[in-house]
Amino acid sequence: TAVLKNDGTVYTFGNNAYGQLGHGDTTNRSYAAKVNGQSGITSIAAGIDHLILVNQSGGAFAAGRNQAGQLAPHSAVTSSSSFTSMYEREVIFLSPRVITNIAKAFAGHDHSLLLTRDGKVWAAGKNDKGQLGVGSQTNQNHLKPVNAVSGSGVLSDVIDVAGFNDTSLFILKGGRLVGTGSNQVYQLALIRDIRTYVTTPIQLGVYSGTNRIDETLETAISNAAKLPRGNQIRNLNFYIDTAGLVHASGSNYYNQFPGDVAGFLPNSTNPRFTQASGLRDVESLTAVISGYIVFLMTDGSLKASNTTSSEVWPFGNYLGAVLTSNSYIQEVNPLK
Repeated sequence: TAVLKNDGTVYTFGNNAYGQLGHGDTTNRSYAAKVNGQSGITSIAAGIDHLILVNQSGGAFAAGRNQAGQLAPHSAVTSSSSFTSMYEREVIFLSPRVITNIAKAFAGHDHSLLLTRDGKVWAAGKNDKGQLGVGSQTNQNHLKPVNAVSGSGVLSDVIDVAGFNDTSLFILKGGRLVGTGSNQVYQLALIRDIRTYVTTPIQLGVYSGTNRIDETLETAISNAAKLPRGNQIRNLNFYIDTAGLVHASGSNYYNQFPGDVAGFLPNSTNPRFTQASGLRDVESLTAVISGYIVFLMTDGSLKASNTTSSEVWPFGNYLGAVLTSNSYIQEVNPLK
């Protein structure tokens, strides 16, 4: 767990097997400990075993596991217990260069995404399903620019980014939603027989067709507003639209997404982003690896859905009861 304070300092605690807490060791922490040597931090992002920091000067730093290159260090390492600068290498025969001009950091399970101040995205790390959007399925040890939807040039006008298990989503100016990576369980709401893996970002929406030749985008998503601030649920992607409604695509096998039967959203012959039932005015959300989705509402309250029910339950005094069973439904002194 990582916490960014208003004064630009960062505190971390929890599992530290790969040094992802950034304290120069691999000792687990049961308490919040300040990360030394880092100040003026404006954005943080946590993957499964790595952590990224961005400072007010636009520099990016990473610590933790590096088995797929997600730390983007200057030289190859298996892990780092201290934060080191992240490097880009857009042209393979040039030496790596320290990345600058970064506004925000985002992390998938084992890949890293950095949004620049001018609306472009750099990516590094695991890429076996094309989740980096750089036109290949090869892991990247240094940051590379994400391709444009056309495949020519780089993706631009990006306002929000999210890294999922093996996919990445991007919101462009005007509310367009594009994505890249695995579509094995319809995470991108594409017809699987046509596209199993997407290595360059594609416009998302409702598609028809039986092959690449007659594949047609019937309706493009153009009202996307926000992406999750964290998502550790496998094979389920989300976005929040301009009206505060939540939409998801992929596998809902454990019924964790509210208001839908277990299985694919809505089914394997008609994959598409599906709106959550009975859930409005959502400000942001985060999905936990155990299968729970936590929603922050526009009024400051919290709600959660879990794998035991397709309903959404309010948080109350007994927070743990909500997260371990669906028996506690009374909202008492809601957290805000």
